[in-house]
Amino acid sequence: MTASSRHSKTDATRSQTGRVCVLQRCLLEPTMPLPDLMDPHRLGLASCGENVIIRPTVRIVRPERIHIGSHVMIDDFVFLGGHEELVIGNHVHIGCHTALIGGGWCYVSDFFGLSSGVRVLTGSDDFLGGGLTNPTIPADLRHVHRGRVWLGAHGGLGANSVVFPDVAIGEGSTVAAGSVVSKSLPPWGVYGGNPARRIKPRPSAHIAAGEKRLLEREGQPARLFRAPPYPELNLPQEFFLPSSSGDAE
Repeated sequence: MTASSRHSKTDATRSQTGRVCVLQRCLLEPTMPLPDLMDPHRLGLASCGENVIIRPTVRIVRPERIHIGSHVMIDDFVFLGGHEELVIGNHVHIGCHTALIGGGWCYVSDFFGLSSGVRVLTGSDDFLGGGLTNPTIPADLRHVHRGRVWLGAHGGLGANSVVFPDVAIGEGSTVAAGSVVSKSLPPWGVYGGNPARRIKPRPSAHIAAGEKRLLEREGQPARLFRAPPYPELNLPQEFFLPSSSGDAE
């Protein structure tokens, strides 16, 4: 090994050690400045509540069509694409590297959680031959469907799960990591797989009790986000029946 290569290796080691030390200081010293959060009230949103945390690397398209409730956290590298309308309710968390895209309509009810890497698609090209595909093509030569996705209160999507257009996830229903939701899922169930299928019921009584205690502590939010599913989804009657979720489990 030559003297110059030894010096080069030593310099690289010192540089990496310096970066590690800076990271450790950020973690251990709370007074050290961190990247600024976005100010949600200066983003041009259609409406926004209080206690909203939006990390600095979030990408937002058409903010004037986005409504955000209170007590919301949107992590780094989230992509909120342009929609006809996007509604994000109270106490909603959107994990890092998640994307809500497609150009349609999306409603995220109160207390819903989207884990890391989730994809919610409200629109898609026709891949069956109806037209040319991808956004580099002029609109008159494409066949694009803009749909609706409705996510019910107290539900959740596991990491890297995918939701297709024209789907509703019923109140209290959760979806396992890596699942594909291509059809609507009735309330208060645990689902998983490709396509997502019901695994077991999900108890609801203790979740309702927890929400009651939280609201007693915080007070009622200025606005609730509990709108019913989009009528265009033409959901079956079983979707609206009272839950028989087996709270004894």
